[in-house]
Amino acid sequence: MAIFVNSKATDRLEDRLRALEVRFDDLDRSSRKLDLEFTELYDKVRHQMSRMAKRDAAAKKENGPDPEYETEELPFPDKDPISRSILLRRGGVGGNQ
Repeated sequence: MAIFVNSKATDRLEDRLRALEVRFDDLDRSSRKLDLEFTELYDKVRHQMSRMAKRDAAAKKENGPDPEYETEELPFPDKDPISRSILLRRGGVGGNQ
């Protein structure tokens, strides 16, 4: 154990150990802070979602269920709405002419 004979080496090891302790304490403190922030955010979101669900349930009870709309068969069913409207205008079918 020749490493501990020199007090200079033990002082450096003690300094490194203190630095690690300080760093660990800072990281632990940051972790606890982030955990608290996450818990607070989760509670807020859960509360807001609960309020929205209650409001939706009350609206459905008051107004009844949403009516079922008849869906007409659209030309070009595989296209998105914008492309479909462009194709309909080019083809002269419906739309603004």
